[in-house]
Amino acid sequence: MKFLSNCLKGIAIGSGAILPGISSGVFCVIFGIYEKLLDSILNFFSDIKNNFKFLFPIVIGIGFGIILFGNILNYCLYQFPIQTKSIFIGLILGSLPALMKEINTKQKLKNSYWLFFLFALLLGLGCIFLENTLAIQTLENVNFLYLIWCGFLMSVRNCRSRSQ
Repeated sequence: MKFLSNCLKGIAIGSGAILPGISSGVFCVIFGIYEKLLDSILNFFSDIKNNFKFLFPIVIGIGFGIILFGNILNYCLYQFPIQTKSIFIGLILGSLPALMKEINTKQKLKNSYWLFFLFALLLGLGCIFLENTLAIQTLENVNFLYLIWCGFLMSVRNCRSRSQ
C-alpha cells in the first residue's frame, strides 16, 4: 500500500515538473515528504536499502507523471488557456497554507518575511503586466529589455534555490 501511495505522489510530482510556474518541490511539501526525500537522496549510500525502497516508487511515479500528463497539459494549454492557467494559479495559492504551516512549525514568522512576500507579489504582478504589454511574437520584434529581465529573474531563482 505504501508503494502505491508513493507512486501516486510521484505521479503528482512528475506532473508538477512539467507544469509552468509550479515546482514539484511544492507537491513534496504538500505531501509531507520533502525533508525525507532530500534526506534519502543526500544520504543514499548510508542506508541504500531503505532509501531505495522509499525513492524507487516515487521515481517510477515521476516518470509516469511526466509521460502521462505531458500531452494532456499541452492540449489543455492550447485549447483552454485561461482555465488551465487559472488552475495553476489556484494550485500555487492553495499550497501557501501548507508552506506557511511548515514555516511556523520550525520558526516564528517574522515581519521581514511579510515584507519580502509583498515585494515578491508586486514583482510578480509587474512581470504579468510586462508580459501583457510587451509584444514578443517574432524574432524581428523581440524586446531585449524584457528578455534580460526574464534572464535576471531566472538566475536569481536558481541562485536562491542553490543556497538553500
